[in-house]
Amino acid sequence: MPKRVDHDERRREITEALFRIAATQGLQAVTLRAVAAEAGISMFQVQYYFPTKEQMLQYAWQRIAELGAERAGRDIAEAMRTGDERAVIRACLFAVLPTDERSRMLCAVQIAYFAVDVTRGGQAPDQQAMLPHLVRLLADQLGRGQQRGRVPAHLDAGLEADALATMTAGLLSAILVDAYDIEQATRIIDYRLGHLFPG
Repeated sequence: MPKRVDHDERRREITEALFRIAATQGLQAVTLRAVAAEAGISMFQVQYYFPTKEQMLQYAWQRIAELGAERAGRDIAEAMRTGDERAVIRACLFAVLPTDERSRMLCAVQIAYFAVDVTRGGQAPDQQAMLPHLVRLLADQLGRGQQRGRVPAHLDAGLEADALATMTAGLLSAILVDAYDIEQATRIIDYRLGHLFPG
């Protein structure tokens, strides 16, 4: 009896090969042929799942967002159970940063997509922007903190959320080029959160 192929698993395997290429060489090095070689399968097999490079790149971006949501979801859900807005914000920020080899690779792939967006002059319409979701979550938690008297009432929760998100995006890039390590990033984040939650 012929072996049953798990098509979703095969797509994910192909995408992992794309990630390895993009993380080390950028998206310009991603071709159907290069991904096939990296995955150790035939060009025909890659084209069966992704007839064009554009379709493959679109799926890979969706997979990046899915993996990021899975990682963030676990840590943020655990923090939310504490009822501590500071803990939730901290979990949100660390979910963005590369804290191990796996997350480092995925962050590098995100930067590779971002580099293409910069040269193109904007994000592709089929790529869901992640930053606005993060900002909304941070602003919501800061607002809750203000209601409970833990965050100074005079602060603009929306602007503070923007500042935290952009700070963390900068830390992400700095960690990838070894300008900072995760311990330094931790000190910076905790320092900033100490100002927002002075109690």
